[in-house]
Amino acid sequence: MQVRLTNNTIEKAKPRETPYELRDTKLVGLVVRVQPTGKKTYYCQYKRGARVRLGVFPSLSVKDAHTKALKVFSDFHSGKDPRKPKQEAARIEKFEEFLKLHYFPWVDVNHKNPKDTRNRLLAECGHFSKFRFTEITPLSVDKWRLRKIANGNSPHTANKCFAYLRAALSKADEWGIHSPNPIAKMKKIKTAKSLRVRYLTSDEEVRLRLSLKERESVISSKNLSYYPFKDHLMPMVLISLNTGMRRGELFSLKWEHVDFELKQVSITAENAKSRKFRHIPLNTEALETFKNLFGAGIESQKYVFHKNDNKPFKDVKSAWASLVKEANISNFRWHDMRHHFASRLAMAGIDLNTVRELLGHSSYEMTLRYAHLSAGHKADAVACLNSE
Repeated sequence: MQVRLTNNTIEKAKPRETPYELRDTKLVGLVVRVQPTGKKTYYCQYKRGARVRLGVFPSLSVKDAHTKALKVFSDFHSGKDPRKPKQEAARIEKFEEFLKLHYFPWVDVNHKNPKDTRNRLLAECGHFSKFRFTEITPLSVDKWRLRKIANGNSPHTANKCFAYLRAALSKADEWGIHSPNPIAKMKKIKTAKSLRVRYLTSDEEVRLRLSLKERESVISSKNLSYYPFKDHLMPMVLISLNTGMRRGELFSLKWEHVDFELKQVSITAENAKSRKFRHIPLNTEALETFKNLFGAGIESQKYVFHKNDNKPFKDVKSAWASLVKEANISNFRWHDMRHHFASRLAMAGIDLNTVRELLGHSSYEMTLRYAHLSAGHKADAVACLNSE
């Protein structure tokens, strides 16, 4: 069937009793084969009777399929055999070999924290390193994650490790190295919905701010890059409390992303955990903090917060630990300043969708942890049922 292949036309293609194909009218040779099961697979037919598999819809978009097909045509017309990469992939039998030859190079380019992904797969999922693809089954994976829980890991940790494993196997399926993904239909272990929300009480926030001021008063040296602050910690904390930025987003923030005229900071897709660009408006305290930092000579600095070698910070663990200890605040992590920001918004009556956008959550489910803090809205809603 000749059609203009788009994500929409492929999505609407219904399975039939026998397989059939959709052929692109824009790029001749690009084909989507629809199976009775509903699976839709891209192929590139680069000459009569010869084709290579490109990937599976919707994991592979039409745009990406076009790009891969053009590469196949280019290889063919330059004298290369488009089937050779597939033949090499077919020889990969062990999961660890696939990770090192194919998946990790892709992760290095596409993941925000590739080192963490590699460590998760080699250490946490290392049980499967020497497994052949055919040995990774739903049963073996279920036994593995249940054993992790029995050894003291939480269900949440087991699910997180499982997600890394499933994502890697999905890529092996998409690239035609091993199909299908044997655990694609497996679900995460059910866990109690008790997501941690820790925010500062009014007294705790007062103590934290007092400790920041006391810290400033006892620091003898003054870093001119942070003038009028003595060093990095106080402005970091003030900005975190008022913007809800993740630690990595704060540490990687550049001056070019701070807009004093529009009174906002921009979190780029490159630095965001969700890989989505967003803007965060600046309230008075956050704006004044940025203005105070933007002192003489700061235009030569790339990052808002930087070490002596002008490279961004990676952590401030010791300084933070000393600060919360002096403030007599327990069980309060750096990330909890993000919870504090969101909790204040929810308690002020800000709708949860706006909170989600400001935090940069990829799903609404993550933001729902703050729903109980806006209980007043629920009370107002129920009050509407009162009889006149």
